[in-house]
Amino acid sequence: MLRTIRSLALILVVVASSLTSATTTLAADALASPERWTAYGYNVSAPASIWPMLELLHAQHFDWELASATRQQTPIIWGSLPTNVYGQYMPKQNVIRLSWVLEGSSVEAGTAFLAHELTHLTDDMNGKLGDFTGDACYSAETRAFVNEANFWQMVFGPQGKASPDVIESQENNKMFAFVGNSGFADLVVRTTAIYVKQCAVDRSN
Repeated sequence: MLRTIRSLALILVVVASSLTSATTTLAADALASPERWTAYGYNVSAPASIWPMLELLHAQHFDWELASATRQQTPIIWGSLPTNVYGQYMPKQNVIRLSWVLEGSSVEAGTAFLAHELTHLTDDMNGKLGDFTGDACYSAETRAFVNEANFWQMVFGPQGKASPDVIESQENNKMFAFVGNSGFADLVVRTTAIYVKQCAVDRSN
């Protein structure tokens, strides 16, 4: 059991996504993209290269996430993120960034990370993030990983994607571990160093 937790903790570090309220300067032109996805009654600010991910979320009935991005008018953009961080929701800036690295993988892989980050946005809108610390932070990450894993299974089935690339292989592993097992997902999140550090930071000052 301990070996399994450590293995999954490594997976979460390698394919980490980030929930952060840190102040980061974003290029004005990155947020001012005139491109908007306006299908199915939604209106999401995102470059056209991200639209296939939004279509896939709709196809897999993740419309509640698309509704959140529309209501909050949260831009979804490509950006440079730290090594091994593939997605980031920044509440203070009201923006979701996906790593450029994901352009080298599949639409499904990018969409899995987007589903994770849109879970954070939805939680934030529903008052479930608190001050982004402690139990609220851990619970938010658990919900996001479980939604990410559920999305992956909905797309590829319980066997995961065949012949996956490196990123897709990690998604397969998260799916195998977390679908139907949110308690185990919570345990892994609470014992993974990157999330212990993230959720223990005092952001009240």
